Amino acid sequence: MSGLLAQAPHTDALVREAARLTARDASLYVDISPLLDPQWTGIPVVAVGLAAALASVLPAGRLNFFLDHRLIAFEAVADALRRQTGLFLNREIAAGRADAGRLPVLSRGAGGPRVGIFPSVKRIRRAFDIECSIFHDLSTLVLPYFHMKLNVDHHMEALLADIASDDLVVTVSAASRDDLVAYLGVDPAKTVVTANGVVWPEGFAVDAANLMAPAGAEPYLLILGTREPRKNVMLVFDMLARAPALLQSHRFVFAGKMGWLAEQHALPEALEPAVAAGRIVFPGFVGDRAKYRLLAGAQATLYPSLFEGFGLPVLESLSAGTPCVASWSSSIPEVGGDLCSYFDPLSAAGMHLALEQMLARRLREGEALRAACRAHAARFTWHAAAATILARLIDLLP
Repeated sequence: MSGLLAQAPHTDALVREAARLTARDASLYVDISPLLDPQWTGIPVVAVGLAAALASVLPAGRLNFFLDHRLIAFEAVADALRRQTGLFLNREIAAGRADAGRLPVLSRGAGGPRVGIFPSVKRIRRAFDIECSIFHDLSTLVLPYFHMKLNVDHHMEALLADIASDDLVVTVSAASRDDLVAYLGVDPAKTVVTANGVVWPEGFAVDAANLMAPAGAEPYLLILGTREPRKNVMLVFDMLARAPALLQSHRFVFAGKMGWLAEQHALPEALEPAVAAGRIVFPGFVGDRAKYRLLAGAQATLYPSLFEGFGLPVLESLSAGTPCVASWSSSIPEVGGDLCSYFDPLSAAGMHLALEQMLARRLREGEALRAACRAHAARFTWHAAAATILARLIDLLP
């Protein structure tokens, strides 16, 4: 877990809030359901980041993990954080080896107040004295045609009940908070905005530098993220069809697992020869080490998403010192600041222009731009997010 916990700039704030929680004799319970995914992207990454930050300042007993009505052994979750996958955690839970007994809050026994944190959908409600859930985005409501019906039902049918049972609603961006207020009438006073963080295991930067391509190696551009309709990779395909010279100057690497509704973002037949020639590459899902190497070595990343609650790939790109060419949409400008070159997510020509501007800026500013990207990303940490959430929850304790 050491790599996930190396977030020193904001440790003091989190330590103070942990001390406040202890002084109130309160206990924290974190739902681990998002951690069960074998490949951590999106919401599982948020759950992992917060769990690791909290585990760095709170001992077992003060910090507890649960799944439905059962406690999950602290060490089993810590092991998953070390391995950076939910694969073995699933196995341990299925075999009963991670079971730590019944969730004690159901019996309302002795002890101080109990606080429940749900990183996403709440599978149980009102089991704790104080509850909060993390709201990521309203894409299933605003863009339901970009999701499978099962996914829409999963997120939307329970949303209002989840919010009603929450004492605090955490949103990962001001854009997501504003959507909750505008579409669902949520009281802003019941919300707190706390940005996601980014942290890489120790040694990744050195590892990537040691394996950096030699001078004169062929440059590439990286498109990172699960391939699903909302991510708008079709706009990249459209740009390449309109400006094939880009494929001569750069390879285009689309890294990420295949999502749903593949027919909406299938590779156009006209670009199949570029795949055969290795000018367009689809490595699929990549682990954190390979992802960091890809990010650090790219000339820039492209993120044409139509709608985001936060935009982790943008932050990950900047944290590796690589500027991003991103759509001017929803929360993305909150994350990218002036380290991105922005475009209309409906305009392939706009993306092409933004890409050319960023490549020229990179050539002009060189290492100064990479340093600025890393400095900007360093402001976003899981320790800061966890401290903000804890502070608001402690203020709500009876």
